[in-house]
Amino acid sequence: MSPIPWTAILTHGPAIVSAARSFLATQSRQTADRHKSLETRLEQLEKASVESAQLLQQMAEQLQALTAAQQELQHRLRLSLAAAGIAAALAVTALIFAIVS
Repeated sequence: MSPIPWTAILTHGPAIVSAARSFLATQSRQTADRHKSLETRLEQLEKASVESAQLLQQMAEQLQALTAAQQELQHRLRLSLAAAGIAAALAVTALIFAIVS
C-alpha cells in the first residue's frame, strides 16, 4: 500500500474545501433556477390548457350554431318542396282542365 500524502492533503485542504463550497453554491443556484424554470413551464402549460379549453368551447358553440342553421335550412327546404309539389299538382290540374274544356 502506498502511503497517504497527508502533507499535500493538509496543504491543499482549504483550497479543496473552498472549491467544494463554491461548487455546492453553484449547484444550489442551478437547482433553484431549474425549479423556477419548471414552475414557469408548468404555468405555461396550464395557460395553454385553459386557452385550449376556451377554444374548444368556442368551436362547440359554433358547431351548435351551424347545426341550428342547417336544421332551419332543412325545414325551409321541406316547405319549399311541399309548395313546389302543390304548385305542380295545380299545374297538372289546370292542364287537364284546359285540355278537357
